[in-house]
Amino acid sequence: MSGVEKVDVIVVGAGIAGLSLALALARVGIEVAVIEAAAEPSPPPGGSELGLWDSRVSALTPASTTWLDELGVWGAMQAQRTGPYTRMSVWDAAGTGEITFSAAALGVPLLGHIVENRVTIRALLDGARQRSDIRLHWGAGIESANFSHGEGVLVRTQDGRLLAAPLVVGADGARSRTRDLAALQTRTWSYNQHAIVTTVRLAAPHQHTCFQVFLDTGPLALLPLSDPMFCSIVWSLDDGCWEGLRDCDDADFIIALNRALGSGCPTVVATAARGVFPLNQCHATDYVREGVALIGDAAHSIHPLAGQGINLGLKDAAVLAEEITAVWQDDMPLGQTAVLRRYQRRRKTDNLLMMSAMEGFKRGFGSQNPAIRVARNAGLNWVDAALPIKNWLAREALA
Repeated sequence: MSGVEKVDVIVVGAGIAGLSLALALARVGIEVAVIEAAAEPSPPPGGSELGLWDSRVSALTPASTTWLDELGVWGAMQAQRTGPYTRMSVWDAAGTGEITFSAAALGVPLLGHIVENRVTIRALLDGARQRSDIRLHWGAGIESANFSHGEGVLVRTQDGRLLAAPLVVGADGARSRTRDLAALQTRTWSYNQHAIVTTVRLAAPHQHTCFQVFLDTGPLALLPLSDPMFCSIVWSLDDGCWEGLRDCDDADFIIALNRALGSGCPTVVATAARGVFPLNQCHATDYVREGVALIGDAAHSIHPLAGQGINLGLKDAAVLAEEITAVWQDDMPLGQTAVLRRYQRRRKTDNLLMMSAMEGFKRGFGSQNPAIRVARNAGLNWVDAALPIKNWLAREALA
């Protein structure tokens, strides 16, 4: 068919998961087209003023940064700005339960890095631009798809472009158009919460520590950025509680924030503009069908209370790249169901376990039942004292 752009893999979505997959495939000679509905993002602004930090950040585990290093982009991210953290402190505001994790106790240099999402995307994008086997198309998402086309899958974009490939990968987020077109069903429900995100300045250095407090209305995290006086916050709040904090002036917001954090955290003295987004859980019943695979939030989205969403998405990309590379090197069709189901088997259990854990945390710490409150505080203190169990949990979180 004339006018059709033919590649080996089409990736829908130029976010962290999609770009990392494209880079991993291109490094072994697989030709990839990336299509993105949004306009090409601008480079992160220079300067470190409070309002110039991205309010959306990720807590990247050592396993994630190792893979980003293998893709050749971690050095560029570190040259921009990344916030290593060496300690985590988690407690229940409604009781005495508390648990801490430290890199020193685990014999590792750090627990992870807090990184602005736009820093990660920019490094991946710069890496993709250096590859002649990655074609980037901006400003027009996927409009339709013919899954019975002779070339594999024929995709039409919103601006009329036609692309064909044996495999289409949906990396286009929780409201994935690719997933809908492929008729891959989901289980979705609302947490009945919204998250407020912003950057704040502290009165004292954060000491490379992540702070998280579980409140009756939802968890609040204070995450250390590369500047010792700046942190990012993610404050998850029940519906009916977040609206006032979204709309109040900065002075009242800072008062409420410091009250919620309590005396165990550095005092917040200034805040940037606030962003708000709804919290939902979504999990695809199947991640794959002939010629189609889902990764990242297109396959699963979870509560941000542990910051694991992007790490799961990067694991998806790494495993799918491994499976595709293996069949590519054997000169086999890339979109065959048997190959894609191996990817699904390797990732679905891990994702479900993390989603179940986050659901358990959300429900357990959101309960007003006095017996559950006593049990969760006792549990936190018991795990904190049981060093082998605590260290095992910490090492699992680093993977």
